[in-house]
Amino acid sequence: MHGTLKYITLGAIMIICQILLSEYVNIWPVLYIAIFPQFIILLPPTMNRFLHLLTAFILGLGIDILCDGVAGLNAGALVAMAYVRPLVLKITIPKASFDIYENAPLIPRTLDLPKLALIYALMLTVFFTVYMLLDSAASFTFGYTMLKLAVCIIANSIIALLCNIALLDKILR
Repeated sequence: MHGTLKYITLGAIMIICQILLSEYVNIWPVLYIAIFPQFIILLPPTMNRFLHLLTAFILGLGIDILCDGVAGLNAGALVAMAYVRPLVLKITIPKASFDIYENAPLIPRTLDLPKLALIYALMLTVFFTVYMLLDSAASFTFGYTMLKLAVCIIANSIIALLCNIALLDKILR
């Protein structure tokens, strides 16, 4: 399958999964499971930055429109995450080996698991920090917001890594 078509298919699958999760799964009020940020993380590191931000905005806006919630919340958080992505990749991937990952998706086949886990944790921290600030800036106590932030980052990092190892490595070959 052609590379662009693979990413379009993967994006559509993630939107459908996110819609189903948002509509039918409510594990705990503190936990928000977000699958779609993984799509932005998986994009090749050398992708055009404007295209990357535009993709994040369109994906986030699509989730906002199709799911119940505050319009622009996911779009804003996803664009912020896409904006800091080059910095996170520059910090986590050594400059000498950055050329190896130039056009490859960030999956276990192309990147070792501890680096991948660190990338996911940092990127999801940015996503959920912006998400929480936009969603409940003054509505909740500081302790509750920090608990929600920690639970969301840990749970979503684990889910993203498991999905990446089990499914995405086979799809993005």
